[in-house]
Amino acid sequence: MTRPTIDAGTLLAAWTASGALPRGAEAAVIAAIRADAAEERPPLHLKILAAVGTFLATAFFLAFLVVAKLISFDSGSGLLSWGTAFIAAGIGLSLARPRAPAGMGRDVLAQTAFTALALGKVMTVVGIIILMGENKPWVPTMAILAVTILTYPVSATSLDRVLSPYAAGVAAVIEILARRGFAADPSLAITVLFALATGIAGLLLLSHRVPLALRPIGTAALALMGTIVCIIAAGLDAGAWANDRSMDPRPIEAVLTVALIGVIGWAAGGLVQLARPPLLAAAAGAVLLGFAGAPGISFALLVLIVGHALHDVPLRVAGILALPVFLVLWYYGRDMTFLEKSATLVGSGLLLLAGQAVIARAGWDREETP
Repeated sequence: MTRPTIDAGTLLAAWTASGALPRGAEAAVIAAIRADAAEERPPLHLKILAAVGTFLATAFFLAFLVVAKLISFDSGSGLLSWGTAFIAAGIGLSLARPRAPAGMGRDVLAQTAFTALALGKVMTVVGIIILMGENKPWVPTMAILAVTILTYPVSATSLDRVLSPYAAGVAAVIEILARRGFAADPSLAITVLFALATGIAGLLLLSHRVPLALRPIGTAALALMGTIVCIIAAGLDAGAWANDRSMDPRPIEAVLTVALIGVIGWAAGGLVQLARPPLLAAAAGAVLLGFAGAPGISFALLVLIVGHALHDVPLRVAGILALPVFLVLWYYGRDMTFLEKSATLVGSGLLLLAGQAVIARAGWDREETP
């Protein structure tokens, strides 16, 4: 039995007839579809290989420049000059890439532009840090943010558009946690940064009206959320290893719980859907995870739900892999004996089986058919 097929024109006509698409908006929808189709989306394994290749090319070429004494890490102005030159070369190659015919040549051009931009960014940031003072607060973060804003519009790959904003966020986390002269309580600053990353990720990833060029920033914000959650889930007194001051994870757990409930409602079609019994139970489970001090599990579920709703395979895989890792970290970090941990594991398993039985008996695991 073959499935019925439908062409794009018929689909647009059906949307217009049903009122789902306003009359006269067909041209905008067609332009959006063409722009989406033109966006190159290499498979995940190719993105990983490109990232590894760019890292190796950047490291080896930078080492060559140092060994050949063409650059010196003692000269901030020299590094800044070289960095500016490489950024200019990367921008030029990125602008030339769309005009190149599709094929191996375009891929090599994109990879070369990516490497040139990476070299330029590293040298520019290091040069600015040396010139401004290595111990001056917020200089690394501002330098990374500046080169990110400069190169983002012409970046050759979406991977670069993810890594650069993410690097700026990580620099801010290090600034807050590792700089001992930071005046405020790190808990408040990290919570504000986490809430900002959560808002950016939600705004740029969950709405289909956001331009495709801005979505990598949302992915970077989601990765920054995961980095902060990993610091909390790993224990180590949540940052006390850096500045001798423990960070209170409860505000971040509260923000993450609210975000998880919001994502559950968004994936179901709107927050009003949370009043339905299955979604109400899911929201209650999210609240229980918040009280249990399990931000890693909540974050993994959030990523998994977003990836599933957006049909984003990398996000879905990341959520699937992160869930067991954070489960192990949560159980390992409990201040209990091995016997108590074993009993907790058994009890958790029985609770999950009971929940699955309730879901199956109520029919919540079956899709509704019109």
